[in-house]
Amino acid sequence: MTKSRYAIRALLELAGQPLGEVLSLSVIAKRQRIRPKYLEQILFRLRQANLIKGKKGPGGGFFLARGPKEIRLKDILDAVGETTAPVQCLLGKPDKYCARVTPCPMQECWCKLNEEMDSFLGKYTLYDMCRRTKQIKI
Repeated sequence: MTKSRYAIRALLELAGQPLGEVLSLSVIAKRQRIRPKYLEQILFRLRQANLIKGKKGPGGGFFLARGPKEIRLKDILDAVGETTAPVQCLLGKPDKYCARVTPCPMQECWCKLNEEMDSFLGKYTLYDMCRRTKQIKI
């Protein structure tokens, strides 16, 4: 979940900016101690998901595409391609640590946990995180 953590940290930086101001990739990377090349990949995905926008040229950088109240934590995980699935089989992938008992006695529990986590992350927004860190001008 490293991509998600870094994405949330970058979005918190952008949410803390006064309206209309941008932050460059290098500034975000320095403040958050994230390798610029890795952050570039994350910001690319956030742009594709329309969570941020970019401004090119001198003085360019990034800014939120929507208000912090409109960006759910689930949106961020989805944007960077991470999941809340606690086990690989829920993703249709083999798991080398699973004994592959058929039928799996835990399948229903894992599915329910995944649903609960998705629901939980769908309730909280970037704004909620900003309030906790006092990053945003409320």
